[in-house]
Parts: sequence; structure tokens; C-alpha cells
Amino acid sequence: MPVTNASPKKNRTGSKERILAAAFEQFAEKGFDGATTRCIAERAGVNEVTLFRTFGSKKALFRQVADGMLILKNIEEDVDFRVEGPAEDVLVHNASLALEILKENRHLFMILVGELWKHPELEDGMASKVLDQAVHFLAGQMRYLMDEKRLRRVDPYLAARLWMGVVQSHFLMHHLIGQGNTDPDAEDRMLREWADIFVNGAGLR
Repeated sequence: MPVTNASPKKNRTGSKERILAAAFEQFAEKGFDGATTRCIAERAGVNEVTLFRTFGSKKALFRQVADGMLILKNIEEDVDFRVEGPAEDVLVHNASLALEILKENRHLFMILVGELWKHPELEDGMASKVLDQAVHFLAGQMRYLMDEKRLRRVDPYLAARLWMGVVQSHFLMHHLIGQGNTDPDAEDRMLREWADIFVNGAGLR
């Protein structure tokens, strides 16, 4: 589900949503310094006055784009912990979906994160906010599996942070820092092994 191919149609979407989508593309292509409000407005099919009236400034617009992080929203929309099967299968199924979205958009992800690193004044606690939202979402899914008695009762937020850390570290090491050419079968085996350790532990039975 590539983000760049999902620009809303102008006749179906309000000006704010069109500006956000256009800004996402411009910031991803040109960075914060290279993107101009004029080009963003043109791509969104609005005038600059509308852009500034809606968001106030380019900095505020960038923060809303990064805060929304369309990539993460797509992950939340696609994963489903209510599928049938043992917890290990559910975790692997959803981790695979999340990884595919992250891999398809890894260059956009790197650019946006890089821009926040270059311009720390834009971050202003945004990273922790996005992380907290992601943990809160995943904790709700973990709680569902516990209610279904497919996971034992533990702190769902700690469980969410632990499983998220496993998937994020794999994405970082293999698809951002690494070559990104992990064999799909090998990746599936790794996810299944990690899910088994997550659910059943690594100790001797």
C-alpha cells in the first residue's frame, strides 16, 4: 500500500486533506528546506492563502504531516488482531503486514525522519507522541488477545512495547541500515521464531 500512490482525488477530498497529501509528497521529495508552500498549494489545487489560513506556516504544516505519519496510519488500518488462530499466527500475520508497508515506504520514512533530525525545532516531542499512539493502539490489540485467552494476562503496554521493539529493530537492521533483501521465507521463519519466544518464552519447559 504505497503512500505515494494514494493521493486523494480532488473532487472527493477537502482542501485540508489535499494539502496534507501534497505536502507529504513534497517534503518526501525535496525535504523541508526544498519544498515550497507555493508548490504544495499548486499540487493540492488550492492557493497559498488557503494553505496559510489552514495551517499557519510551513513549519506547522510539516509538523502535522509528520505527526500524522500516513505510513503508520496505514499500518493501523491494515492490521487485524481479530483473525482466527493462535496468538503466534496473529502476531506473525500482522507483523508481516506492517513490515510490507514499512518496506514499500522506507525511503519516504527515512527522508521524513532525516528532516526531523536536521531540524530538531520541528520535532518538539513529536516522536514520543507518535510512539505513544502506536503503543496505545498495539496495547489494545494485545488486550484483546488476552481477553480471548490467547495470551496470558500481563501488562498490555509492556507487551506492546516488547513486540513492537522486535519488529522495529528487524526493520531498522535489515531494511533501513541493511540491504533490504531478506529472503521472504527466511523473514517469515524469523518472525515465527520470535513470536514463539514472545508467547511461550525462551526457558526450558
